[in-house]
Amino acid sequence: MATNNFAEKAVRFTGVLDELYRKQAITAMLDSPALARQFVGANRIKLPKVSVDGAGTYDRDAGYAQGGVSVTYEEHTLKYDRGRKFRVDFVDNDESAFSLFRQVAAQYVRTREIPEVDAIRFMEICAAAAREETLGTVVEKDLSSSDKPLALLDEAEKILNEKEVPEEGRVLFCSGDFYALLKGDTAIARRLDVAENTGGIDRRVLLLDGMTPVIRVPRARFWSKVKLLDGSTGGETAGGYQPIASESKGINFIYGNKAAMQGVLKRNVSKIVTPDQNQSADAYDIFYRVHHDLIVRDNDTAALYVHTMSTAYTG
Repeated sequence: MATNNFAEKAVRFTGVLDELYRKQAITAMLDSPALARQFVGANRIKLPKVSVDGAGTYDRDAGYAQGGVSVTYEEHTLKYDRGRKFRVDFVDNDESAFSLFRQVAAQYVRTREIPEVDAIRFMEICAAAAREETLGTVVEKDLSSSDKPLALLDEAEKILNEKEVPEEGRVLFCSGDFYALLKGDTAIARRLDVAENTGGIDRRVLLLDGMTPVIRVPRARFWSKVKLLDGSTGGETAGGYQPIASESKGINFIYGNKAAMQGVLKRNVSKIVTPDQNQSADAYDIFYRVHHDLIVRDNDTAALYVHTMSTAYTG
């Protein structure tokens, strides 16, 4: 009974890990609740495709021209299938083992899984913006102290406006260097008030034009391209990801509409081997897996403006 309790608790604990992800992943705001309800099996979802006819001329005798509406679904296999096997020793009892598993799983999600998911999604946004024969925008420029970040953002805003991208729902992801330039831009009018009770001075830049969230991204997660390590071959046993020498370029900022970037993620504890079943150790083996993707349709790429360094990572 104790071993069954451990398995049941471990499976239920994925709900806690989901909540941890939602609170700490920078790109969790891009997750689509609609796509999360469209799973077909472990790693496939149904993507709706909607087609409607354009307007017709109204006739006084015949009335309205008949229009057509077509809704079809296509199955999409999530691009990323990542996981690990955790081994938790059966120390004293089932409860002690589960307590250790909670610590291990939470640390893994917080320090390994979340940064990787963010890095992959930013890579996918860069790739979508650069697709051939689509409407995304990619600008390459190494930043210097003389750059005017507001002018760079004004250019991005102008391009999205010209493409008729809705202003509502836009978001700005930026690197620490770009954020520092933004805070120091002399074109920004400031009034610093010292809080009466604490004496604190708030210098944060939280919104652009009163409506677009400004979100800082650590450099480690903000590359145009990353390599995923397989966790088993030589030099890759630590797992995770890393930028690619001579290929990856640091992202300065991404300005876009959230509706164009649809994230989907599903985690599960796919199998648990209990100590009495384990032939190699007096321990639980927990097989943990995550399927995820970030989907940008071709006709939504117009809502993406990506500004990267022009100099590639050198290692």
